[in-house]
Amino acid sequence: MRLASGIQLERTTEWTAVTFERPRPVLSSAPVGGGDALAARIVNLWVDGPGAGAACADPAGTFARLAASRGWSGETVGLMTGVPPGRLALVRLARDPAGWTVLATAGTRNAHHAGEPAPAPAPAAAAGTINVIAITGQGLTGAARAEAIGLVAEAKASILTDLDVWPASGEGQATGTGTDATAVVCGDANDVSYTGHHTDSGVELARAVREAIARSLALGPAATPGG
Repeated sequence: MRLASGIQLERTTEWTAVTFERPRPVLSSAPVGGGDALAARIVNLWVDGPGAGAACADPAGTFARLAASRGWSGETVGLMTGVPPGRLALVRLARDPAGWTVLATAGTRNAHHAGEPAPAPAPAAAAGTINVIAITGQGLTGAARAEAIGLVAEAKASILTDLDVWPASGEGQATGTGTDATAVVCGDANDVSYTGHHTDSGVELARAVREAIARSLALGPAATPGG
């Protein structure tokens, strides 16, 4: 599936891959290839069943084996989740030139409220983790990519509040889960310095993230009800 010029989406029953015709700048909190990267692809891998523990204990090895099995070359940014690929939500808000395409898989079984003690790790089958991949053609500077990461976190917390999602502890409304990861992808120009609340880009990003998370949650089991 074509997401944008030079960007393809591939889905299997085990993973979702966003592949770039040429490497793209990516800033992420991914367990593999995280930080600043020039990546050939981003993979959101579903870890489930008896092999989940071993896969999570060695993320780098897990993604290296996947890349070898697929014949992939170049750097992979790898995210892991307990949410199956069938619950992927894709939202495009394409107001030129500040448009965004956002992909999200969302589960809240290990939801938490920021600042409270970390929840116990949820088994993969419990469908925890909110992973977000946000893609724009804008040439964001390093600072703007970091700003976008922060905006994703704000948008995530706001939609969980609006949906009345609470952690199992009941201590404050959920702001995320204990295992979330975010990746922001941009173009090469490096000429857009801001993408916050006071920009069209920031508004579009926040809207797309909120909608994608809400859609993904709607595809799965009911979240923890309000306290």
